[in-house]
Amino acid sequence: MINEPFYILTVFVGIIALTLMLVRRYEIARKISPVILILFFTALLSNFGIVPHEHRLYDQLSRYTVPFAVCLILLGVRLADIRKTGLPVFKAFAVASLGSFVGCLVGGAALAVPLDKALAGDGWKLAGPYIGTYIGGSLNFVSMWSALEIDNPDLFAAANAVDNLALVPIFMFWMLCPYVLQKWYPQTVQQTPAEVRRDEPPTAMKLEDIITLVLIGFGVIVLADAIKAGVQRVCGMNIPSILIVTTLSLLSAQCRCITRLQGAKELSSAAFYLFFAVIGAMMDIPKAIGLAPLLFVYVAIIIAVQIVFVLLAGWAFKMDLRLLAVASLAAKAGPSTVAAYTNAKNWDDLTLPGIAAALAGYAIGNYAGWAGAYLLKSVVGRDNRVHRPPLGRIFLLSHSLVRSSLT
Repeated sequence: MINEPFYILTVFVGIIALTLMLVRRYEIARKISPVILILFFTALLSNFGIVPHEHRLYDQLSRYTVPFAVCLILLGVRLADIRKTGLPVFKAFAVASLGSFVGCLVGGAALAVPLDKALAGDGWKLAGPYIGTYIGGSLNFVSMWSALEIDNPDLFAAANAVDNLALVPIFMFWMLCPYVLQKWYPQTVQQTPAEVRRDEPPTAMKLEDIITLVLIGFGVIVLADAIKAGVQRVCGMNIPSILIVTTLSLLSAQCRCITRLQGAKELSSAAFYLFFAVIGAMMDIPKAIGLAPLLFVYVAIIIAVQIVFVLLAGWAFKMDLRLLAVASLAAKAGPSTVAAYTNAKNWDDLTLPGIAAALAGYAIGNYAGWAGAYLLKSVVGRDNRVHRPPLGRIFLLSHSLVRSSLT
């Protein structure tokens, strides 16, 4: 097994280079997308024991590649995009969040008995962390687990692993879905400049621009860490770093001398590719399956219900499939993955609205998780006997909420 950090990094860069070569040469690889191929190749290497599942290098790469990439990709995002696509994205995000809420309730009601056995009669509590993470991301998962006092560290490890693993099929689905289903959905958002100008010759990058962009990215990360530490020391508030990085990047993007720099998209793509190489390497599929088969079933129900709910509601209300895809990933994975997704799809005009929706998920995820857990408690009871869950009522309520949010 390769354990030397530099050698592991070399393997990751080799996988990225191989993926980009396949994408350049083969049409099917372009349709699959480099992100999915990188996830697949690195997961294959780690599960065959060539690279480790856990390594200190992974923590460093995960910590710095994402804010660096988000910073650079936001340097080219215009604030005017929020006025054009912000409200439709937030409507799509409301649909996606409601789909997550319904999916967690359906899964919790369907698996009430085995979940009660796993949590000594408190199986309803598990809906809280999963509603939180499928609306506001992993930060809400951890906070809701603690808030609901789920005292089972072994189950937490398995649940967290399943939660992280679920990102891969969700991301893959939304990468491939627009190619298959777009014809049934209206396109209400104009094409991005990246899509319109794709056939134009690329602008030559200058070494000075590249070095300047790297300096800006590093500087924003350092400054964001300093601001976060200062706020936490003075006010006791733990602000997510991505909020600070986003704010500083948007402020920097208002300077014309910065927006004229060439190479930001290429550098951010490279950083995102390294991030997804780490995610793939950390996928220990057999361990997760062995630890939490029940949780896999629960998460599968959540994902299936959420996706079906989003697609049907989007079709019924004539919503753009691109907005639904961005909103669904914003609900599950947070700002970083939204930026990676819009970057991979060349939907640059949806980056800032998608990140804004994901950040809103941070705020409402805990409230929704708490409410959902206690709603499920009232449905299934506390005496290990499952009352007949009013799933029809849940769906009717969901439909009325969607209609009211879109009118």
